[in-house]
Amino acid sequence: MKRIFFLAIIFISSMSVAQTEKSSWLVGGGLSLRTGKSNSEFSFNPTAGLFVANNFLLGGNLNFDYVKQGTIKSTGFGIGPIARYYIGHGNVKPFAVSEFNFETLKTKNTSSGIENKTNGINFLFGLGFAAFVNRNIAIEGVSGYSYSKFKDADGSSGFILRLGFGLYFNRSNVSELKNNILD
Repeated sequence: MKRIFFLAIIFISSMSVAQTEKSSWLVGGGLSLRTGKSNSEFSFNPTAGLFVANNFLLGGNLNFDYVKQGTIKSTGFGIGPIARYYIGHGNVKPFAVSEFNFETLKTKNTSSGIENKTNGINFLFGLGFAAFVNRNIAIEGVSGYSYSKFKDADGSSGFILRLGFGLYFNRSNVSELKNNILD
């Protein structure tokens, strides 16, 4: 019984080591879909970054959004930097997050044919978590304050809640992956 307990501790400890160490990589993102009578929304948010120090990630993200409400269709695209600081050493690591995006929004009324295109910014400050299901894969959640402002329009702000996933790789994982693919 003591051996099984000892092996379990070693296994759990090995799962939480090195995910957020310097020179590790994160690739991940989130996807959302909402449908209803005469309206639908789709959003895809890929993210990538490098841990420039232990627990400190710098990277970038993209935002792709599509919204249809009645005869109004809008598509949005955003790109910008992100920063995260992770806390702790367990299988669930909370983090502070900051994101800033340059956005382009195109809106079209299909019944009148009127189109509008505008540019703006979006930022997010919040807290999140990475719940590791194994040594490389985490389910991630972010909540915080988001603000968007487009040219010639009032800004909008509010609370945001986002779920997604993350793939965490360090040098040994990348070497292992290369060896498995090339062999």
